[in-house]
Amino acid sequence: MASVDTSLTSTFGSAVVLLQANLGVGLLLGALGVAVSSSHEVRSQLEGKPWEATLRSAAKAVSPAPLLIAYALVQVRAAPADMLASTGLLVSGASVFLSTFLAILGPVLGARFATASRVLHVIRAFGQMLMVFGRMPAGVELFCASLFIRAALAARSASAVSCALSLGSDASEDVEQVVAMATLIGAIALLDNMAWGPSGVMAVPFQASLLCTVLLGLVVAVRFGMGGSVTSAGRHAMDVQFEDGLFEGIRSKLVALIFVVLAFSVCRVFVGTFGIQVSTSSISIAWGDLLTASAAKVALLIVGTYIVSFVSAGPLDEAEEETDGIPPINGMEVANGVSKTHGKGLGMLDYMKAIVAPAEVLVLALIAAQMGSQQETSLGALPFKYGFILAALGVGLQIVSLLAFATANAGKKGAEPCFDTTGTIQWAAEDGTLMFGLRSLTLLCLECGLLLGCLGLGATPMVVGFVTSTGALFVLSPAETRQTGIKVATLIWGSFTGGVEAIIEQQRAAQEAAAARRAAAVARTLEAEAEKGEKVGKAVSKQASTVTKRKGKEVPRQKKKHKSARHSKPCKPMSLGA
Repeated sequence: MASVDTSLTSTFGSAVVLLQANLGVGLLLGALGVAVSSSHEVRSQLEGKPWEATLRSAAKAVSPAPLLIAYALVQVRAAPADMLASTGLLVSGASVFLSTFLAILGPVLGARFATASRVLHVIRAFGQMLMVFGRMPAGVELFCASLFIRAALAARSASAVSCALSLGSDASEDVEQVVAMATLIGAIALLDNMAWGPSGVMAVPFQASLLCTVLLGLVVAVRFGMGGSVTSAGRHAMDVQFEDGLFEGIRSKLVALIFVVLAFSVCRVFVGTFGIQVSTSSISIAWGDLLTASAAKVALLIVGTYIVSFVSAGPLDEAEEETDGIPPINGMEVANGVSKTHGKGLGMLDYMKAIVAPAEVLVLALIAAQMGSQQETSLGALPFKYGFILAALGVGLQIVSLLAFATANAGKKGAEPCFDTTGTIQWAAEDGTLMFGLRSLTLLCLECGLLLGCLGLGATPMVVGFVTSTGALFVLSPAETRQTGIKVATLIWGSFTGGVEAIIEQQRAAQEAAAARRAAAVARTLEAEAEKGEKVGKAVSKQASTVTKRKGKEVPRQKKKHKSARHSKPCKPMSLGA
């Protein structure tokens, strides 16, 4: 692979800025949600204000960014520099930024900016159509992925124009179930290219992106060419259905084949990324690049969730009707545990899909960090480059928390998990400190990981973009809104610094307690040794006294014996003549 041009005017630079904008909105939404749920002062300041609806509107406005990012990374990986693609990406990205800014500014000012939004929709459609006619990348896997991404861009361009002209067509809803898979398909193709390099023609039958392109063409042909009815049940990814029996049979088999090929593609990525060495004494697993390995794990989690959801989906009940709802978790519209897409109560798989769906952007972020790290030589930037790995760990902890909740409430009727704006379960007070600690660790990994990772992609565009957008919002906002924003920012900063000081104070108290325990243990040891020495001394003294008494008794007896020997009469010699 050639060196990556990381300048802001390059295709990769545009992808990085789009990544930072997309993840930045999620980071801000999560931080405010955590602050509201944990601080009474912040909650009272924002009470009655549509802050969550405003940020979710911004998240919806920035939702076209992941598809643009996937296109850009595929182009950077294997396509030569192309003015048409670069210009289209800049135009589309600029329209996404302005749409996101207006989505936040509108509720603040009480305005809708309907005309401006329509103009921006048309501009984005124009930029995306320029991207469609850009140069195709090399390699079978990236060529097929780019083909599907371009088809998705064309479909969304038509949808944007239809929305701008108020045609009232629901074509976007008919094809969105298929188009939504383009980001994940592009990420898996990039991981396959990183693990194995460009593939040959023999790999064409094993490309899920090519099958998805066929499925998208089938939906468009049935919906517009034949005037047929297309329904989106929403039970799993690509869950569209036709009324015509013949086309429905083709569609069901094609979707099943897509999931089979997706499973094969992820396994192929794992085989190329991880190496297993088995010996008689041990089993070792090795991987090449940590960022690529983390991206492969997150992709496996997403694809595994989608496959399980597809396998477990039963036939759709005709009596089920759509229900209105609110979006309490990651933009998934549910109300009282009932999904908007189908009237049945939500199960654990529905919540898992809502958790892992935003992680597709995280896979792209890990891939972009790996591609940018090849040009990075500063050691100080390396910790920031690996920040997205913390965020990936946070996503895994979200799934662990959900499974822990399901296990703890197995058999209980009416037990529904409550999520915050990050998609993390909010445990009740009676759940104990262990679950509270798990939630705190999850939020720490998510928020800090996203912040560090975005800074690692490029601190200058992130800081400039944040300061510019917040400064413009501050200037254009009413005085009351500015005062509320200042108070909330002050409270959040005070809570953060107070929390840091509390952690430092807790660590200092813990160190002092540990030092006191060590000193007490040393004192007890010395006291025990002193008592032992005193006992030994007494025993030695007693033994010495006993020996002395014994010697005093034996010495006179010996003298008496010598005396008697000295005064005894001598024996007379025997006479021979007697």
